[in-house]
Amino acid sequence: MKGVEWLRNYINERGIDAKIIEVRKASTVKEAAEELGCSKRQIIKSIVLTAEKKTIIAIVDGTSSVDLKRVEELVGGNVRFVGREEVLHLTGFRAGGVPPIGHDCKVILDERVLKNEKVYGGGGDDKHLLMISPSEILRDGAIVARIRK
Repeated sequence: MKGVEWLRNYINERGIDAKIIEVRKASTVKEAAEELGCSKRQIIKSIVLTAEKKTIIAIVDGTSSVDLKRVEELVGGNVRFVGREEVLHLTGFRAGGVPPIGHDCKVILDERVLKNEKVYGGGGDDKHLLMISPSEILRDGAIVARIRK
């Protein structure tokens, strides 16, 4: 299983401009925004999907939800949300702690996330958040598309 230390090592090894922040609790967008005193649009969600044995991470801001039809158009197949247990199996992270970087699968970043200079996403578990710029998420291999409803 991956976690905060794995993420910290990943960031350091690749020279990614990001910071892991410890919080009391951040398992929901509302909790994370309250902990940091920021807008829900600055919180990002890494939603784990699957399409015919392919894992996909869809990243949207805290006020948006993923439009499966748009993702299906991008990947060319049926897409579904995965359950909590599948999240751990497919990503190595528990649900609620999945970061926006460090994945060996397709990562799609919703275009609206780019409007933020810094965003806060999963930091490896529900007590850590990752502060990162959207450009660093792209540098780590994400593609940009409109995937929100």
